[in-house]
Amino acid sequence: MPYDHLDASADTPSEPVPQLPEPGTAEQESSPAELSPGLGASRLPAIIAGVAAVVILAALIAIGVLLFNHPQTAAVLRDIFIVLLGVQSMIIGLLVVAMLVTLIYMALKIYDLTQFVEDELRPMLSRADDMMRTVHSRTVFISDTAVKPVIGVMGYVSAVKSIIRSFNRSSR
Repeated sequence: MPYDHLDASADTPSEPVPQLPEPGTAEQESSPAELSPGLGASRLPAIIAGVAAVVILAALIAIGVLLFNHPQTAAVLRDIFIVLLGVQSMIIGLLVVAMLVTLIYMALKIYDLTQFVEDELRPMLSRADDMMRTVHSRTVFISDTAVKPVIGVMGYVSAVKSIIRSFNRSSR
Protein backbone atom coordinates (compact mmCIF):
# COMPACT_ATOMS: atom_id res chain seq x y z
CA MET A 1 0.00 0.00 0.00
CA PRO A 2 2.56 2.63 0.87
CA TYR A 3 4.44 1.98 -2.39
CA ASP A 4 1.46 2.16 -4.75
CA HIS A 5 2.48 5.51 -6.22
CA LEU A 6 5.85 4.05 -7.27
CA ASP A 7 4.26 1.21 -9.20
CA ALA A 8 1.91 3.54 -11.09
CA SER A 9 4.70 5.85 -12.23
CA ALA A 10 6.88 2.96 -13.31
CA ASP A 11 4.19 1.77 -15.77
CA THR A 12 3.60 5.17 -17.44
CA PRO A 13 6.68 7.39 -17.69
CA SER A 14 5.84 11.08 -18.04
CA GLU A 15 8.89 11.97 -20.22
CA PRO A 16 10.84 9.79 -22.63
CA VAL A 17 14.40 9.02 -21.54
CA PRO A 18 16.96 10.11 -24.17
CA GLN A 19 19.15 7.30 -25.49
CA LEU A 20 22.90 7.70 -25.89
CA PRO A 21 24.37 6.65 -29.25
CA GLU A 22 26.29 3.44 -29.37
CA PRO A 23 30.08 3.76 -29.32
CA GLY A 24 31.67 3.68 -32.76
CA THR A 25 28.57 4.91 -34.64
CA ALA A 26 28.65 7.61 -37.34
CA GLU A 27 26.93 10.17 -35.10
CA GLN A 28 29.72 10.15 -32.55
CA GLU A 29 32.54 10.30 -35.10
CA SER A 30 31.10 13.22 -37.09
CA SER A 31 30.80 15.61 -34.12
CA PRO A 32 34.09 15.90 -32.24
CA ALA A 33 34.15 17.81 -28.96
CA GLU A 34 34.56 21.52 -29.70
CA LEU A 35 35.65 24.35 -27.46
CA SER A 36 33.31 27.22 -27.01
CA PRO A 37 34.34 30.38 -28.90
CA GLY A 38 34.97 32.19 -25.61
CA LEU A 39 37.61 29.68 -24.48
CA GLY A 40 39.45 29.66 -27.80
CA ALA A 41 39.50 33.44 -27.95
CA SER A 42 40.89 33.74 -24.43
CA ARG A 43 43.70 31.25 -25.12
CA LEU A 44 45.00 33.01 -28.22
CA PRO A 45 46.72 35.96 -26.45
CA ALA A 46 48.31 33.57 -23.94
CA ILE A 47 49.66 31.41 -26.76
CA ILE A 48 51.02 34.45 -28.61
CA ALA A 49 52.66 35.76 -25.42
CA GLY A 50 54.24 32.35 -24.74
CA VAL A 51 55.63 32.10 -28.27
CA ALA A 52 56.96 35.68 -28.08
CA ALA A 53 58.64 34.95 -24.73
CA VAL A 54 60.32 31.83 -26.15
CA VAL A 55 61.52 33.76 -29.23
CA ILE A 56 62.92 36.61 -27.11
CA LEU A 57 64.63 34.16 -24.76
CA ALA A 58 66.17 32.31 -27.72
CA ALA A 59 67.37 35.60 -29.24
CA LEU A 60 68.96 36.67 -25.95
CA ILE A 61 70.72 33.32 -25.60
CA ALA A 62 71.97 33.54 -29.20
CA ILE A 63 73.28 37.09 -28.66
CA GLY A 64 74.95 36.00 -25.40
CA VAL A 65 76.70 33.10 -27.14
CA LEU A 66 77.85 35.36 -30.01
CA LEU A 67 79.16 38.01 -27.61
CA PHE A 68 80.93 35.37 -25.52
CA ASN A 69 82.68 34.06 -28.65
CA HIS A 70 83.62 37.59 -29.90
CA PRO A 71 84.98 39.63 -26.97
CA GLN A 72 86.02 42.61 -29.16
CA THR A 73 82.45 43.09 -30.37
CA ALA A 74 81.20 42.73 -26.79
CA ALA A 75 83.58 45.49 -25.66
CA VAL A 76 82.38 47.85 -28.42
CA LEU A 77 78.71 47.15 -27.58
CA ARG A 78 79.47 47.66 -23.89
CA ASP A 79 80.99 51.08 -24.63
CA ILE A 80 78.00 52.05 -26.81
CA PHE A 81 75.55 51.09 -24.04
CA ILE A 82 77.57 53.04 -21.45
CA VAL A 83 77.34 56.16 -23.64
CA LEU A 84 73.60 55.61 -24.18
CA LEU A 85 73.06 55.26 -20.41
CA GLY A 86 74.95 58.53 -19.86
CA VAL A 87 72.77 60.34 -22.41
CA GLN A 88 69.66 58.83 -20.85
CA SER A 89 70.77 60.02 -17.39
CA MET A 90 71.29 63.56 -18.72
CA ILE A 91 67.83 63.58 -20.32
CA ILE A 92 66.23 62.34 -17.09
CA GLY A 93 68.10 65.03 -15.14
CA LEU A 94 66.84 67.74 -17.51
CA LEU A 95 63.29 66.44 -17.16
CA VAL A 96 63.56 66.52 -13.37
CA VAL A 97 64.82 70.12 -13.50
CA ALA A 98 61.96 71.06 -15.85
CA MET A 99 59.45 69.46 -13.46
CA LEU A 100 60.91 71.37 -10.51
CA VAL A 101 60.74 74.67 -12.43
CA THR A 102 57.11 73.92 -13.32
CA LEU A 103 56.31 73.09 -9.70
CA ILE A 104 57.88 76.34 -8.48
CA TYR A 105 55.97 78.28 -11.15
CA MET A 106 52.69 76.71 -10.04
CA ALA A 107 53.44 77.49 -6.39
CA LEU A 108 54.07 81.13 -7.29
CA LYS A 109 50.82 81.31 -9.25
CA ILE A 110 48.90 79.90 -6.29
CA TYR A 111 50.57 82.52 -4.06
CA ASP A 112 49.52 85.25 -6.53
CA LEU A 113 45.96 83.93 -6.46
CA THR A 114 45.83 84.04 -2.66
CA GLN A 115 47.22 87.58 -2.72
CA PHE A 116 44.52 88.55 -5.23
CA VAL A 117 41.87 87.16 -2.90
CA GLU A 118 43.39 89.02 0.03
CA ASP A 119 43.87 92.37 -1.77
CA GLU A 120 40.94 92.53 -4.20
CA LEU A 121 38.11 90.29 -3.13
CA ARG A 122 38.10 90.99 0.60
CA PRO A 123 37.60 94.75 0.12
CA MET A 124 34.85 94.01 -2.41
CA LEU A 125 33.18 91.65 0.04
CA SER A 126 33.47 94.16 2.87
CA ARG A 127 31.93 96.89 0.66
CA ALA A 128 29.11 94.52 -0.27
CA ASP A 129 28.60 93.76 3.44
CA ASP A 130 28.49 97.50 4.23
CA MET A 131 25.97 98.02 1.42
CA MET A 132 23.75 95.24 2.76
CA ARG A 133 23.90 96.71 6.25
CA THR A 134 22.95 100.15 4.83
CA VAL A 135 20.03 98.68 2.89
CA HIS A 136 18.89 96.81 6.00
CA SER A 137 19.09 99.90 8.21
CA ARG A 138 17.21 102.02 5.63
CA THR A 139 14.55 99.33 5.33
CA VAL A 140 14.11 99.28 9.10
CA PHE A 141 14.00 103.11 9.19
CA ILE A 142 11.35 103.32 6.45
CA SER A 143 9.38 100.55 8.14
CA ASP A 144 9.48 102.34 11.50
CA THR A 145 8.79 105.88 10.22
CA ALA A 146 6.41 105.38 7.31
CA VAL A 147 4.90 101.92 7.16
CA LYS A 148 4.10 101.28 10.84
CA PRO A 149 2.26 104.60 11.31
CA VAL A 150 0.26 104.05 8.12
CA ILE A 151 -0.61 100.51 9.26
CA GLY A 152 -1.60 101.85 12.66
CA VAL A 153 -3.84 104.56 11.15
CA MET A 154 -5.41 102.06 8.77
CA GLY A 155 -6.07 99.78 11.75
CA TYR A 156 -7.87 102.60 13.63
CA VAL A 157 -9.88 103.49 10.50
CA SER A 158 -10.89 99.85 10.09
CA ALA A 159 -11.85 99.65 13.75
CA VAL A 160 -13.97 102.81 13.50
CA LYS A 161 -15.66 101.44 10.33
CA SER A 162 -16.51 98.17 12.04
CA ILE A 163 -17.90 100.03 15.08
CA ILE A 164 -20.06 102.20 12.82
CA ARG A 165 -21.30 99.09 10.98
CA SER A 166 -22.14 97.35 14.19
CA PHE A 167 -24.21 100.42 15.32
CA ASN A 168 -25.98 100.53 11.95
CA ARG A 169 -26.88 96.82 12.15
CA SER A 170 -28.19 97.05 15.70
CA SER A 171 -30.42 100.05 14.94
CA ARG A 172 -32.30 98.17 12.17
